[in-house]
Amino acid sequence: MARSLTFTLGKASFDCTIHKVDRTKLYGSRKIETLDMDGNKCNLATLLDDGKTLVPFGGTASGYINPDGEWVCRKDITPVDFDGNKLKKVPSSFDAGMPLEETITAEEFLDHSIRLTYALESTDGMDEDFLKEIKSGIIFKTSFSYRGGVDPDPAFVMQGEDETIWLMIGAENRVSYSKLEQAAVIEATAEKDEGAETSSEDLDFGML
Repeated sequence: MARSLTFTLGKASFDCTIHKVDRTKLYGSRKIETLDMDGNKCNLATLLDDGKTLVPFGGTASGYINPDGEWVCRKDITPVDFDGNKLKKVPSSFDAGMPLEETITAEEFLDHSIRLTYALESTDGMDEDFLKEIKSGIIFKTSFSYRGGVDPDPAFVMQGEDETIWLMIGAENRVSYSKLEQAAVIEATAEKDEGAETSSEDLDFGML
């Protein structure tokens, strides 16, 4: 069942269900199955470093340990920034809603890489002011966090040419530019100036 989000614009609010759109829905999908000599389907397993222990698919997990090698529960971990300051946690967008307070230009939107695309659908109808603005080409910027955490993703609400209203979630592109160091300028010397005036007729090509 599709989940729903609550959007707020000014004093108005409306609910929309989200429908994920990905390459599988657009183009279909295919997968490769590996069979043994008897035609039975093979399952993925991981060979450990000892060269003889096989761990079946789903038999591994990630965890957290402290500098002493002791296991630490996730709920006991406090996220901090590079300066050691505690980071503020945000709730899931499905619980807190998504305010539409900021608008951006198309150029600012293109400064982001989109990784998730959802089509929005409202059974009770969307706010009229929202529809008026979104049809005029306005792009709303907000933030989205599926489960909650400390690092919500930038999200954008916009309308396509087919009048479908989209929720797009991505990340800002961080492009680092580099350039060559400036070449040193060497002043011409008298000796080099004399050499520059030498014509090709003065060269002895027999020496080559």
